[in-house]
Amino acid sequence: MRFYSYDYVLSQISSSNWVLGGIILVILVAVAVVSFQYYYRKKDSKYRELFIILIIGLMLSILIGISQFQTNQASNSQYQTSLHFIEVVSNELDVDKTDVYVNTSAETDGAIVKVGNQFYRAISGSDPDTYLLEKMDLYKADVELVEVEK
Repeated sequence: MRFYSYDYVLSQISSSNWVLGGIILVILVAVAVVSFQYYYRKKDSKYRELFIILIIGLMLSILIGISQFQTNQASNSQYQTSLHFIEVVSNELDVDKTDVYVNTSAETDGAIVKVGNQFYRAISGSDPDTYLLEKMDLYKADVELVEVEK
């Protein structure tokens, strides 16, 4: 059973995708260059066709970027919830948050929490900041602690 550290969950929160932004910027520059070429050489249809292809590529890249942004936002929201859960548990048990490990990096209800040699099952309450921690013993558990790779 894998248990994830606070720093590992924090590292899973993705930043914006700069590669896709760079591709969009390159396509924008290409559209500008081709549009100037098309304006000055109106009889040459290759620039018009290239302009149309680049505009379609630009629209496709922007739509892909929007889709990735929405996916990343949903994923980041789950990881933020897990981070908050670890912080609440560490405050409740009066331990450092780096000593708290959870067996899931996204869901919190029903998660198993490892603090030192103790294991707890978390049951969420009516308030997002309240959890019932039920002490439990794991038998023949293969515990693997996942830390951030440096």
